[in-house]
Amino acid sequence: MGRKPTASGFTLVETLIAMVLLSLLMISGALAYDYFSQNWQRNKGIAESSGERHHLTSLVQKVTWNTFSKAVYGDNDRLGFYFLGRQEGFTAVSHTSVQNPDAAAVYRLFREPNDDGGFRLVYEEAVLNNVYLAADSQQLPFNFRRILYDNVGRVEFRYYGYESLRQRNDTVSAEGPEQYSLMWFEEFDGMQRVLHPQAIAIDLNGFRWLIEVPDAVESTLSRYTRDI
Repeated sequence: MGRKPTASGFTLVETLIAMVLLSLLMISGALAYDYFSQNWQRNKGIAESSGERHHLTSLVQKVTWNTFSKAVYGDNDRLGFYFLGRQEGFTAVSHTSVQNPDAAAVYRLFREPNDDGGFRLVYEEAVLNNVYLAADSQQLPFNFRRILYDNVGRVEFRYYGYESLRQRNDTVSAEGPEQYSLMWFEEFDGMQRVLHPQAIAIDLNGFRWLIEVPDAVESTLSRYTRDI
């Protein structure tokens, strides 16, 4: 008698096992795709947010680089400089602005507490478009506000300059009786001192953001005497 032919193909059990394994592979692939898709969207959002923050910070730095000493009138028509620096922040004038690069602006950088016990660094500005800044009490529309940095442990402001106009004049004048050194101050009122600081330092967790005002030395006395 001849041999019986051997059956070829898969048994029902083998087919079921293969289908289960294939289903597991498909489920794993779907989960992996969903994970990578969500991760991609999250990273994309972080990248876009970082790009926007970098662009905004660059514009703000351009504003600070164009800070200048602006002589204005205060009480009793007394001239001074539109600058007010405190431990929590300062207000100054710039030749340019974030909203309109061709227009000057009054801007302020300051810290404010956040919900996590740290600080955020805030930028606000009022564009001087068709507005002449003449007095320190002038009401301005600070309608632009952006948070530059959040969750910062330390934000400190300091101001570099002379203690008074008399000290400045005695130092730069050959006839001055004494010579005084430039110093760092925690507060600087341009109206009271009739001076504008020559530099502003912002300490952000050890990172030093230095803002220099190149024309402060040359313009302090000349603008003051010219406008009276």
